[in-house]
Amino acid sequence: MRSVRGGAAAQECLPLELPPPVPPPAPRERPAQVKADGEDMRIRLRNDALASRGWPAGTELVVSTDRRPRRGEVALVREGGRLRIGVLEVQFGRSALRTDHGATLVGSAARMVGVVTVAAAPLEGMPLVSPPPAGRG
Repeated sequence: MRSVRGGAAAQECLPLELPPPVPPPAPRERPAQVKADGEDMRIRLRNDALASRGWPAGTELVVSTDRRPRRGEVALVREGGRLRIGVLEVQFGRSALRTDHGATLVGSAARMVGVVTVAAAPLEGMPLVSPPPAGRG
């Protein structure tokens, strides 16, 4: 016996109501950079990590983002969400930032931001940290 397909040709398509096509999401804008490449950044030291170079807390530094730092120069590095500053050197075969508080190895995800080119002395009489809370007694 043979099967006959006569009924399939007369069958109508099922009515399908497809939802309207969803437009692709708009591209997100990138967050604004701290400074565009090629411009100088100004940062202020928060602690005495570079006091041996004559830069106490409160010293304003100008960082040139035009070139990568070389060994022995003061470099600014962005690692994760933090900015780190120190003298660039090599320890255990890896890049490290040396400060007065010790050396920190630079991770593989770190990005070199720039090289410190100018340092301005901190303003005299400006409080660098908030005063300690009043004592009890």
